[in-house]
Amino acid sequence: MTNAAPTLAQGLDPAQRRRAAGSVIAAATGDALGAPYEFQSPVVDSEDIDMIGGGVLGWQPGEWTDDTSMAIVVLEAALSTSNRHDLRVESAQDQIAREWYSWSLGTPDIGTLTSQVIRRAADGARAAGHYIPRAADFRAAAISAHDDLPATAGNGSLMRTHAAVLPYLLASDDDAAEGIDAVCRLTHVHQDTTEACMLWGFAVRHAILTGEVDVRRGLPRLSEDRRQLWIERIEEAEQATPALFRRNGWVVGAFQAAWSAITRVGPIPEGKFAQRDTLVAALEAAARAGYDTDTVACITGALIGAALGPKSVPPEWRRMLFGWPGYEVDELMGLVERLLEPWVASGTKEG
Repeated sequence: MTNAAPTLAQGLDPAQRRRAAGSVIAAATGDALGAPYEFQSPVVDSEDIDMIGGGVLGWQPGEWTDDTSMAIVVLEAALSTSNRHDLRVESAQDQIAREWYSWSLGTPDIGTLTSQVIRRAADGARAAGHYIPRAADFRAAAISAHDDLPATAGNGSLMRTHAAVLPYLLASDDDAAEGIDAVCRLTHVHQDTTEACMLWGFAVRHAILTGEVDVRRGLPRLSEDRRQLWIERIEEAEQATPALFRRNGWVVGAFQAAWSAITRVGPIPEGKFAQRDTLVAALEAAARAGYDTDTVACITGALIGAALGPKSVPPEWRRMLFGWPGYEVDELMGLVERLLEPWVASGTKEG
C-alpha cells in the first residue's frame, strides 16, 4: 500500500491528500476520545473506551480539547500565508501567537508550560507597548520559562506537530525540519521537546507520502549521541504497553506511550475494515494509558491516521467530532484540502 514520495513538480496524488486529512481527523478523534479519561488512572482492559464525553473538565461527547484547537490555529496560519504556506514566515508566526493568545482567554484546558509561556508573552507584549503578543514575544517567553524551569519538557508542542509539517510535504527535509522547529519553539525549547517534535513530524510526513509508519525516519536529524538515546527510548516503547509510561505529560513519556499504542496493533493492514479496526485499537490503547490521555491519543491518531486516511476513523466518531472555534469534521477536512491545493498532482482528481 506504499507510494513513492512525489516530487514538487508531480504534486500530491489523491491518496496522499486523503492521508494528510487522515492525520488531522484522526488526531482530533484521539483528542476527543481521550478527553474524558484525562487526569485519571489507566483504564483496565475489561472496561470499554468510547467517545462518551464527561471527565474532570466535563467535555461533550466528541468535543476536542486544546490539542486540536492549537493545531487548527497552525493550519489556518499556514493557509493565510503566501509562498506555499511557509510557517517560517514571521507573519504566519505572528498570526499563530495572536490566535493562541485569544483562544487561551476562554479555554478550560491548557497545558501548564504553554499557559505560562502565553502569560509571559502577554506581559512582554504590554511592556513593549503592544497589547496582543507577537511571535517574538512568544519565543522570548519560551526561553524565559525554560531558563526558570530547565527540567520541564511538556508535550504541548508534540500534540500539534502534525499540523506544522503539512505545508512541507513536498519541501526539502531541511525546510520541513525548520518549519517543525519554528512552530515548536514558539512555546517549547527543551531539547527533548524539539527532538520529539522532529521525530514525530518526520514520521507523519513519511506516512502521508508513503502509507508507511516509521518513527525512526527523522533520526538522522539528531546528533549521534542524541540519536542513540532516542533509539533506546523507541525500543523501550516497543517492548511496553502505553500504560507503563505514566509520566506522559513529559514529552518523552507521551511520545513513548503513543508509539507503544501504534506498535501494539501490528503492521498496517490492507482493507477498509481491517484498517478501521487497527486505528480504533491504537486510539483505545492510547486512551487507556491514563493521565494525559487526550494528548497521548491525539499524537497516536496523528501518526496512524497519516498512514490510514480519514475513513479509517469510524463514521459514528467522525459525525460526533466538534470543538473550538465552532468546527466539525467538514471544516477540518476543508482546511487540509485548501492548504494542499497548490500541490495537487496535475491530471488527478479525488476518487
